[in-house]
Amino acid sequence: MPTQKTTPEKIIKQSIQVFRTNGYYRTTMNDLAKATGLTKGIFYHHFENKEEVMKKSLQATSLWFEKKIFSLAYNETLPKKERLIQMAETLFAAFTENAGGCFFANTILETAHVEDTFLEEINHFFELWENALLHIYKEKYNEKELKEVVQQTIADIEGTIIVMQLKKQPLLLKNALNRAIEKL
Repeated sequence: MPTQKTTPEKIIKQSIQVFRTNGYYRTTMNDLAKATGLTKGIFYHHFENKEEVMKKSLQATSLWFEKKIFSLAYNETLPKKERLIQMAETLFAAFTENAGGCFFANTILETAHVEDTFLEEINHFFELWENALLHIYKEKYNEKELKEVVQQTIADIEGTIIVMQLKKQPLLLKNALNRAIEKL
């Protein structure tokens, strides 16, 4: 079989789906190699271990959210409500079109009680999200209320994602995102 050329970026993209489906602990390097069509040896040529692949997967996902969703909050050419609506629509697609809900929440729920290996990457994601909402809501609320409203909004959405997965009802997430819009 000819050697397939690939890049670390392509490997990470395929690995994200495996982690989203199986979780961190139930994913093996064999699973990752198989999903990418590589031998384990070639996979290890690109990445030292599963932990490195997971960190890079979380970083790549965070970067995607930053570019595709959170950046919308700073588009001053649109009214704040329109920015929030666009963010909500893109978040809805991101959390419903791929199996597994929120990659970051799933990872923290799975690993936090065992290790803190991925806290930096997960905190970064939630800080980006929080900052985007702080920017949008900043004129509506005073400083004390602002932080609380933003944290409640993210908690509402994340909690709803869990219930949505349980009940298999995407409308629940749509409602949570609408509540976020109504806070503006």
